[in-house]
Amino acid sequence: MASNADAVAATASLDSETTARGRLTGLMQNGGLFAVIILIAIIFQILNPVFLSQGNIIEIFRSGALYFIVACGATLVLVGGGLDFSAGAVFPLGGIVAGGLMLAGLPWPLALLLGVGAGALAGAINALVITRFEVPPLIATLGSFFAIGGAITVYTGGTNLFGFPDAFNVLGQGRLFGIPFLVYYAVIFGIVFHVLLEHTVFGYETRITGGNRLAASANGVRVKLLDLQLYALSGATAALAGIMFMARTSTASPAAGGSALTFQVITAIIIGGTSLFGGTGSIIGTALGTLLFAVLNNGLAVVNVNPLYQNIFIGVILVVAVAFDQVQRKRRFARR
Repeated sequence: MASNADAVAATASLDSETTARGRLTGLMQNGGLFAVIILIAIIFQILNPVFLSQGNIIEIFRSGALYFIVACGATLVLVGGGLDFSAGAVFPLGGIVAGGLMLAGLPWPLALLLGVGAGALAGAINALVITRFEVPPLIATLGSFFAIGGAITVYTGGTNLFGFPDAFNVLGQGRLFGIPFLVYYAVIFGIVFHVLLEHTVFGYETRITGGNRLAASANGVRVKLLDLQLYALSGATAALAGIMFMARTSTASPAAGGSALTFQVITAIIIGGTSLFGGTGSIIGTALGTLLFAVLNNGLAVVNVNPLYQNIFIGVILVVAVAFDQVQRKRRFARR
């Protein structure tokens, strides 16, 4: 028994040292990523001086705000050793549920909460499928993506829902000091999730579970319960972002989100330094990864590049990010 306890303690200590090195590496990656964003912005500014105008800068942050909100929840899942590919379907699910309830006469605050609850339920089901039936997260969440997307299409008949109260629509369309409400929401979410990951027991348990599930369980972490919480939180944030998108456009569309949102969110998280294999990552890195894509997408539009090329950039960046993560992971294991 003593030898087992010593082994667990030694593993936990080693994981702690690895996490510290991971955070230092993350700081360096964030600095490099920020420099890349500045360089890209300078290039686009040279190509079109409109790029760094006040109005366009605000538009860059507005366009990335909802992606970042989705990415906050998904970041915690990845840090915890999971993977959530269902966000692109849960995103419109929140809007369709909330929108349908509003059209049925339910007050919009309650409809909003139930829409977020639907996203949390979808995430919880993902977690149960993964933990109870031992289905790999990739397969479970991809299956959820297609199942939810199909259910939404059947329910709506592929048509949009509209006619929501003005008091609700202003949540996505309003501005304060010339800055869209959506940007403020993103900042608030960033702060809350940063504190949650970096300064709470929940965040600590998420990191050690992602780094070594067996060691986390041996040290008293209820791993399956943590998985349930992480996936439910990811589903809730994706649904809330979808509801905010519905408020911005005054339309609940079954075509919102989709695979494009899913892959852009996952790519932004990975390029921001979160490991695809769990244990390391940060909300700050995710914010920078999201900003990188917002700058790229906006800049390509400003310089009149065909939007179809955006998918090429996303694909290349995803491969490069995962390859870099693999190299970093091999180095961490080599140090052990």
